[in-house]
Amino acid sequence: MIYLKQKEYEENNHMKMLALDFGGTFVKHGIVDDDANVTEKGEIPAPRDTCEHFVQVITDLYEKYRGKVDGIAISMPGVINSETGYLHSAGAYTEIMKDKNLFDLLKEKVDVPVAVENDGKSAVLAEAWKGSLEGVSDAAAVIVGSGLGGGIIMDGKLRKGAHFASGEISGLLAKPGIYGFDNFVAGISSTTGLLMMTAAAKGINPGQFEISGFAGNFERDPNQPVYGGKDVLQWVTDGDPVTCNVFNQWIKNLVMVIFNLKMTLDPEKIVVGGGISRNPVFVEALKKEYDTACANLKMFGMPTAELDVCRFTSDANLIGAVYNWKLQNEK
Repeated sequence: MIYLKQKEYEENNHMKMLALDFGGTFVKHGIVDDDANVTEKGEIPAPRDTCEHFVQVITDLYEKYRGKVDGIAISMPGVINSETGYLHSAGAYTEIMKDKNLFDLLKEKVDVPVAVENDGKSAVLAEAWKGSLEGVSDAAAVIVGSGLGGGIIMDGKLRKGAHFASGEISGLLAKPGIYGFDNFVAGISSTTGLLMMTAAAKGINPGQFEISGFAGNFERDPNQPVYGGKDVLQWVTDGDPVTCNVFNQWIKNLVMVIFNLKMTLDPEKIVVGGGISRNPVFVEALKKEYDTACANLKMFGMPTAELDVCRFTSDANLIGAVYNWKLQNEK
């Protein structure tokens, strides 16, 4: 990591970053300034085929903005040493990026400082910087997307863990005694989980749903419609009984994760993010189920934690990646 000199950083008070958020299906990108404003947003298909393609996506976008940005801020899944750029794992990109050093891969290709952080940690950093967790000392974020991301603020600082894996809530177990990937809560409480559960219940080929590749590779019939999370929530709104039953169970699965985080961490506040957190049907159902879960705690004098939604939702990882860049370069 090459850091800007402190004087140089302080003199330039209108810095802009190229921010990238590597998701399981798409890479979101945009230009983010010091006030967390995001402009020139776009997305491209996730480069999950080769390491070279992954790096090329970053360098191609940088060439577009060369001379106009002061750094590159990256959010991506996996167990990441944000100090050195070493990727111990990389979520949906593990097959091509595991045990790679991102800084080394980019140092001969870009001439601005690069910073990288786990996507769940990026999301909680965004909320702690200028979002729903600003000024909160102990908090957690749950990001509901193609997977399930998490981030923890402890004593006012991002908790990274002894092995940079703090907040990897997608790997929590759903049932006792089963330790394979198929039993991780990401499979039953992410939007991918919701889509897979809906496909099974309605007898629809999973390939017709916008699911992450980690759930499997399913053939898609080009002559049939493709469904996403918005479609499923519309079916819930329309009162489709099969979808409503699936949705109610899925909400219970997600609240189980949130409740267990609350009991483990005793945070002041927990926020839920991801694009789905902007849907009022989702928010209402989630808060109602969470209140039900917390009712017994009050009977025994146990503390609860406020549940809220993230301010930035789909832009959270971009903004948090930039805040991580600022923290790294202000050292």
